[in-house]
Amino acid sequence: PFLGMGTWNLQGAENTTEAIAAAIEMGYRHFDGATAYQNQKNVALGLKEGLRRTGLKRSDIWVTTKIWSTRHGSQALSGMEANNAELGLDYVDLTLMHFPIGTVGNKSVYDYVATWKEMEKHVGETGKPTRFIGISNFNETMIDELLKVATIKPKVHQIELHPYLQQSSFVDLHKKLGIPLTAYGPLGDTNPMYLERASKADAPPKLLSNPTLVEIGKARGCTPAQVSIKWNMERGITVHPKSQHKNRLQENFDAYSKCKLTAEDMQKIKDIEKTHSYRFWDICASQLGLPCYKGLQKGE
Repeated sequence: PFLGMGTWNLQGAENTTEAIAAAIEMGYRHFDGATAYQNQKNVALGLKEGLRRTGLKRSDIWVTTKIWSTRHGSQALSGMEANNAELGLDYVDLTLMHFPIGTVGNKSVYDYVATWKEMEKHVGETGKPTRFIGISNFNETMIDELLKVATIKPKVHQIELHPYLQQSSFVDLHKKLGIPLTAYGPLGDTNPMYLERASKADAPPKLLSNPTLVEIGKARGCTPAQVSIKWNMERGITVHPKSQHKNRLQENFDAYSKCKLTAEDMQKIKDIEKTHSYRFWDICASQLGLPCYKGLQKGE
């Protein structure tokens, strides 16, 4: 599904469960999680409750999760199985390699090729832990090296994308390769986890306060958040903004149908990066021990 709900930083069992259940009632059918989010058991309760309220079946929703760096290489299957157990599901629709960096003991390694080859063994429509596999936080060199050995092309590549980090050339590359993109952080610095980088001296103004987004929103009868979401969708990119507040969940969900952007609007948003260009999330070198984004816009 083209619009989903992110679950990163959803906190508290009751809040998480109700947010997920309410989202299903609103019409959300795509949910994005991960081992690292440490909330999948609560997400599971929300999925179960949402399906109960609506009478939908498991097959009516799309669930994505990600394996963490400690579950790379030969540990990939155990990472998949652990995620599915937390989510209370026999299978997930999509499993991503969260980062191209593995952790072996105290050592960080680029083991994404070996990990991908292991993930390929466990994909299928029946009797397998995941229907599809994909990647997240790769750069161009990593994608090239992966595709040289892959027998299964990544179903999706999930990366940070918003009007302050448009990555247009990287987006074009994925179109040529036939690998769909999913945007995390589509609302920029609204995620509390981004506050450290958002508070740095070189950080731009709050994305949702950007005058261009505000102006377009007023002209089109939608909010700056809806403008940002719809802008990515108009580029052919799946988005899954996160919120646990029902009014914001509804606002995000309505972005596709209620926010009509013109070609002129799209150009104005594209021009934002002439003034402001910023990556809010980069834990690779600092926390995982190796860089991920070399060669990319605002990559380190």
